[in-house]
Amino acid sequence: MERKRTVTDDVNGETAPKVKKGKHKTKSANTQKSLSVSLNKCYTEDENVKNFESSYQAGKACDAGGLQLCHEPFTHGILPTFIEDEEFLESLQEELLDLTFTEKNNDLYKFYQSREDLKVVQTPHISALRDLIYVKFKEWLETVTHIPLNNTVDMSCAKYEFTDTLLCHDDELEGRRIAFIYYLVPPSWSDEDGGALDLFAVNENGQPAGVVKSVVPVRNNFLFFEVTPLSFHQVAEVLSEDKTRLSVSGWFHGPSIIRPAPFEEPHPQLVQAVSIEEDVFFDWINPTYLDMLSQADIRERFEEESQIELQNFLQNSKYEQLKDALQKCDSWTPKGPANKRCYSLLDNSPEIVVECRRVLQSDAMFLVLSNLTGLKLHDLAPESDTDESDEDTAGTNGTKGEPCCCTQVRRWKHGSYTLVHDNEIEGDREFALDVLLYIGCEGWEPDQGGITSYIARGEDEELLSVSPSENSLALVYRGQDTLHFVKHLNVRSRKLPKREYYDICCTYYE
Repeated sequence: MERKRTVTDDVNGETAPKVKKGKHKTKSANTQKSLSVSLNKCYTEDENVKNFESSYQAGKACDAGGLQLCHEPFTHGILPTFIEDEEFLESLQEELLDLTFTEKNNDLYKFYQSREDLKVVQTPHISALRDLIYVKFKEWLETVTHIPLNNTVDMSCAKYEFTDTLLCHDDELEGRRIAFIYYLVPPSWSDEDGGALDLFAVNENGQPAGVVKSVVPVRNNFLFFEVTPLSFHQVAEVLSEDKTRLSVSGWFHGPSIIRPAPFEEPHPQLVQAVSIEEDVFFDWINPTYLDMLSQADIRERFEEESQIELQNFLQNSKYEQLKDALQKCDSWTPKGPANKRCYSLLDNSPEIVVECRRVLQSDAMFLVLSNLTGLKLHDLAPESDTDESDEDTAGTNGTKGEPCCCTQVRRWKHGSYTLVHDNEIEGDREFALDVLLYIGCEGWEPDQGGITSYIARGEDEELLSVSPSENSLALVYRGQDTLHFVKHLNVRSRKLPKREYYDICCTYYE
């Protein structure tokens, strides 16, 4: 089952404040009269409201009175010039930028969020915007959409700067009915600056199939959409190095809707160890890692830390042939869905790549990995401390506890990533050995992304990380409560010599 990913950190649903008629005081550095601000009158004129309402209910597009209403790939509306008072906007922006921001950074997103929920901020212009959204605009939404909204509204401020992004998700969380974004970007913002709201279509399994519409941020535009099982979207990476994508966003809450059961995708095919000629195996593996004393030293370190990185793992001649073949290969298939991953898999592998995979899946490799880790991956390996009964380790591949593995040859470039999800370990197996062989990543730097990060289930704090390193083999032993993801490769990764690199990702089971 997919691990539900939503943007919820530090933004909790709150009851909208009751607004009394007449003047009232707001708390700020100096006590002052409260401000008020109105929705652009073109959206509140009776005839326009009726047109918006009828179009919304009929599922028809509308582009009248300034409002842009569209129902593909899911229902969303854009209100340009949401507030007519430009002086108010300038002061509102100053107040927002004066807030304290915290960096939010995990598998799904990287941006800066206001530390305080905007419901408790008492500066005059933020208070006025909050009153407008919580009361007048909420009433307008209920009229147009016929969705009964309650008094729970979430609202926070976000800053997206160079390389910041929010990857594909659907906003689905109990009670959320309408999401909104109010843009306060510079007037000069363009599509070259990135930061667009990308909207995804879905496939027959209800999973995101690809971006079909991108909405470029425009200053003083207000965008809203219904939160449904179809509302997959993302904030594209900000590409501008000197502009800030400033916005106020959140959700209106209402009665929950019926949702289909989560889609469960099949696991990769597992294979048992294959036979390989001894001389072929020795042609590939650095002799250092075949030496018994070296293996014993590596095993001791691995058993202490459950992870290790082995540099120059392949013989140099074979490694160069493998790298050259991958760099010349043009047979790659994008791998999704985008709410779980985005990279490319190799099709029609060249012979040298086929041979490398056979080495990694070979009986000899299972034995070497057993010697390097202390795991029971081969009949000749000693019993490991983690061995359990056949009943406890029975897998779903037709064999009870038989050592097996799966392998993928992956290409990574700008825009690639993986997200955390629950079904990362096969069937009933409790533990797995991740093995990553990196190829062609010379010139890689940490600020480019691409780090494989391991976290505990339900937590964002990193337990350990694996960085791409030329001709290195990374080994990580993990249980079902340890999840992992590959951090989004940002625009800086275009500086790589080939603008891409590769890995052969293997998972072994005892």
